[in-house]
Amino acid sequence: MDRNQVTQPNKQREQTGTRSQSAESRMRSAVCQLQRDWLEACEQVGIPAITTDTSARIMAIMYVHGGGEEEMVLNQKFVNDVKYIQRRFHIQGGEVPDETFVLTMQHYVRQLEQHLEGCKRNNVTDTQIPEWAHKLMRDRYGMKLHG
Repeated sequence: MDRNQVTQPNKQREQTGTRSQSAESRMRSAVCQLQRDWLEACEQVGIPAITTDTSARIMAIMYVHGGGEEEMVLNQKFVNDVKYIQRRFHIQGGEVPDETFVLTMQHYVRQLEQHLEGCKRNNVTDTQIPEWAHKLMRDRYGMKLHG
């Protein structure tokens, strides 16, 4: 058997793997674009795409656990939601934010911070995040929060 005949199937498998990764990437990109379009359409007609409570939870998690966390920054659905929330509740620079949203967010920020402080006092490291925060990030974005 010729050496080229042996290596040919491996090249085909590699190309197929590359193609399927590329197709998966295109699919993810299309889904993200659809989500952006949905959020924008809802915003234009005044229909809330994300409830005030869920929005406040998302922003509280980002505030307490850091929006610079790599997994958050690279999750396009999370980024799209954050941009939508910023526009909807006027929490971009120089705007007067929605008061109800701010009070709700402050409630969740306090909850997260108190939970973290209690865990630090008791030297608990594996459950530093309330279950609602884990569930929200896991179910909505497929992400795991780290305490």
